[in-house]
This record gives sequence, structure tokens and C-alpha cells, in this order.
Amino acid sequence: MLYRFPPTPAEAAQDNSFLTGKHEVFAKLKRERKPGQRTVLMTEHTLIFVLKGMKLLHLPDQTVTASPGDVVLLRKGIYVMAEYIEEGVDFEAMMLFLSTKLLQGFTHHGRKGYTPTNDHCVVFPATGWIDGFKEGFYKFFQQRPAHADQLLPLKQQEILLLLLSGPHGTKVQEFIYTAASQEPGDIDFIVQQYLLQPVTIAELAALSNCSLAKFKRDFQQRHQCAPRTWINQQRLKHARMLLENTDQPIATVADACGFDNTSYFIRLFKTEYGATPASWRAKIVIE
Repeated sequence: MLYRFPPTPAEAAQDNSFLTGKHEVFAKLKRERKPGQRTVLMTEHTLIFVLKGMKLLHLPDQTVTASPGDVVLLRKGIYVMAEYIEEGVDFEAMMLFLSTKLLQGFTHHGRKGYTPTNDHCVVFPATGWIDGFKEGFYKFFQQRPAHADQLLPLKQQEILLLLLSGPHGTKVQEFIYTAASQEPGDIDFIVQQYLLQPVTIAELAALSNCSLAKFKRDFQQRHQCAPRTWINQQRLKHARMLLENTDQPIATVADACGFDNTSYFIRLFKTEYGATPASWRAKIVIE
């Protein structure tokens, strides 16, 4: 199952662990008592301060561990996340959500000539100034500010300036430059990277720094078909391979191929191959 995070402002407003304004989700205080693992679509770039326990981020090419005292900058995308919790100690972290528009206002800081990097995540130890910010910001979750829409954007700007002014300012600037880039990404790479995740075309467009219209147009030009049609064809090919080579239940196969609705998967499979997944598997066994 794919979790989308952060939720919409309307959804977050119903949860006291979020700091929200009228049109934006600014931050969350995350607490967990039991270890867990989730696949999460981060729809915003995120700054994470681990306060208790340890955070594990499974990236495409590595696993990053964040401990109390670390600063984590994470680009929007899909990640497998887990928390390590010691006996008798809850996991706790503050998460500040950084919109692309906010980060674009900081691309002029520091030297010129930064180039986008492939790093999804940056981790480094906090300094005294950052620790002071964390202590002050934590109080906002205990007593909500009366003018959140005016005050919380200022706090976002404050922490970015503190990070840029610290000993790891170059790393922070490179992260900002990459995250704020308006250059369209490689849509084929993005689609392949998230092919087996239940993402929408609009979400793929956002991950590619494209408008939905541009994403659909460019994809059509490259593949001579609509993105949803092509994606479903590739997922069904993978599903056929799983049906022929594993004994996984049909619902598990559907989930593994990016279909979050088993009935829809069965209907598509029958349209594509002329048989239901169960019938196809039975035929292979007989043959």
C-alpha cells in the first residue's frame, strides 16, 4: 500500500499532530510507539529532525539512518520508511514541509553555478543554532500560533537561512537548487522508477517537474500512446510473469504490480490476454 504524505490541508486540519494554515500544511510532530515500515509518496520536499529513536530511509541506491541530532533533507518522491524504537522509548520527529515555491526563493543564496544532483537525501549533524530552532519550534505543537499563515512561513525561512549559514551550507544549497529546479526531469526515468507503484499520472507529472498537460503530450510523442495505456501494459506484463513463476495470490500480484484495486486488475488482465489471472495460471500449470 502506498501512503501519500503530507495529506491535504483539509485532512491535516483534523489531526492535532499537524501545523496547518488555510491552504498549506507546514509541519508534523510524528510519534510512534511501535516500529513499522511503510512505502510513502512524499508530495513535498521535507526537513526532518529526529528527536527520539532512529529513522531509516530506504533510497533507490542506499539506506540512510538518521539519529537524534541529525538534520535530514528529503526530496519529494517515493521511499520506504521505517522507525527503530528502543524499548521504553517512543519514536519522535518533527517534519517541516518545504514547497518548491518556497525553495525557489532561496536559489540565489551562496555562490552561482550549482548543478542539480541525483541525491535524494542529505543528512548531517545539527549545530547549536539548529538545536535552538528545534526547541523553539517544538513549542508550536504544544500551543498553536494564532496567525499560522503569517508566522509559520517565516519559521520555514528562518530554518533555511540557519542551515545555509552553517558548516554544511554548501550541501544545503545544492539540495535547494536541485529540489527547486523547474527543469523537466526525464519522464521515462521517472515512469520506470515508479512503474510498479500505484501513482496517478498527475503525481508522475509532478515528480517530473512537468505540468500534467506537458507530461501527457511529451509521453504521447515518445511512445505513441497515452501514459496510462503504456503503464498498464507494462504492469500487466510483469503480472503475467509473476502468475507464471510464483504461487502468489491474485490480490498480492495485483498489489505488486501497482494495482490497488484487484477487480480492476482482473478486468484489465482479461481484456489484454483473453483470460482472467486465475485462468491464465491454471492454463500454464496444465501445459
